[in-house]
Amino acid sequence: MDQLLQDYKAYYKARMERWEGNPLYPNSYQSEKALFEAMDSCNELIEFKDKIGDLNVKNAIALVKDKETARLKHYQELQENVRAKGPEFVMGRIGSATSDMNLVEIATKADHEAMILIAVDEMTDHFYGDIIPRLETLDMLRNIEGAENYKSDIEYSIQEELKKIKEGVQDLEDNAQSWQEGWRFNPDLIWEHRHRKRIPLPDNVLQKRLTEYKNL
Repeated sequence: MDQLLQDYKAYYKARMERWEGNPLYPNSYQSEKALFEAMDSCNELIEFKDKIGDLNVKNAIALVKDKETARLKHYQELQENVRAKGPEFVMGRIGSATSDMNLVEIATKADHEAMILIAVDEMTDHFYGDIIPRLETLDMLRNIEGAENYKSDIEYSIQEELKKIKEGVQDLEDNAQSWQEGWRFNPDLIWEHRHRKRIPLPDNVLQKRLTEYKNL
């Protein structure tokens, strides 16, 4: 047997064995196995040109599918529902790929769409990062003891904080339109696990601030 043919057979066998028994790469193993079997059936290297068919494209799809399946599982375990959209989008579309480059294009576009959703969802952090500190300032201003001689100054400061809260939300919504038309700030999303886990406040305090915001 031609030495070059032997080397190719050894190469494809090694690629197949790389994924054998790995629970994270079942599709890749089957795809590499198909490639190895096609190569192993060749008596001359030139035969592989006809036998490979679309196995290379299927191989690329299989690898992406395995990686995105693992990524999806990871995000689901973390209850990161929005970030899970990335692998969901990719896996839902890659089956139509006709070439390696087309696969990259499809996966990149799907990831980009998911990143927009993630970026817009992250704007919910505005409630904890900006609004809660301002509500705490309002709470302090309204409960200053012995401030009878400074009522006008205090009232001015209160109005300024209220103005900044409203302007901040408006700016947020205006900026979001560039990414997702019609998006509106929804502070109730803070209770969803992906946001709640990042806010180091007891539920009763968080609910108090949320109620205060809604009553402004």
